[in-house]
Amino acid sequence: MTTKSNDVLRMLEEIASKEVELATEALAKAMKVVNEAQGKYDMLLEYRKGYQDNLNANLAKGMTAEAYQNFQNFFKKLDHAITGQRDVVTFAEQQVKVHRTLWQESQRKKLSYDVLITRSDKRAAKVEQKRDQKMMDEFATRMTRVKR
Repeated sequence: MTTKSNDVLRMLEEIASKEVELATEALAKAMKVVNEAQGKYDMLLEYRKGYQDNLNANLAKGMTAEAYQNFQNFFKKLDHAITGQRDVVTFAEQQVKVHRTLWQESQRKKLSYDVLITRSDKRAAKVEQKRDQKMMDEFATRMTRVKR
């Protein structure tokens, strides 16, 4: 019976290992999405800064009201894009938290099976050791009977 329960535990541990692998891959992908989204966000901020510097230079030289209005309209659109990208980054970071929690849960589950397997192996080894000791005792008893 012990080997059946051991086999079941090992099968469950194998399934849990696969879950850990899948959770690890999902977490890695989510982290990659965050990095890419953050990169785009940073790029948009740099792009805006460049245009702000350009606007400041043009203002120092003097510019028409129409050109100034075009800059303002462009900044509104760019600020909208920046806000949208910030939302993408925030959502991606939330996904990382979710995937990290799932990964931790799958890791705990796998470790639980590992502990159960270790305990089961120790119990089986104890039973085997007792059986071996009993056989040795019986053998020693028979040997002493034969010698008498």
